[in-house]
Amino acid sequence: HLWGNGKGLFRTKGRYASATIRGTTWLTDDRCDGTLVRVKQGSVTVRDFPRRKSVTVKAPNSYLARPRK
Repeated sequence: HLWGNGKGLFRTKGRYASATIRGTTWLTDDRCDGTLVRVKQGSVTVRDFPRRKSVTVKAPNSYLARPRK
């Protein structure tokens, strides 16, 4: 897992999702059941690879990208 804190354009990539930040504090955590992106402050754009969609997640929410079965 990786906690990040920054401003500008940053991206973290997990197995099932990537997170692009907009001046925020966030966590990208690769787990057995998928990739969890948790936002502590600000907002993050999450790209869900298995579902081929992007989701904006605002604090204090999280998003779990699960593999397709």
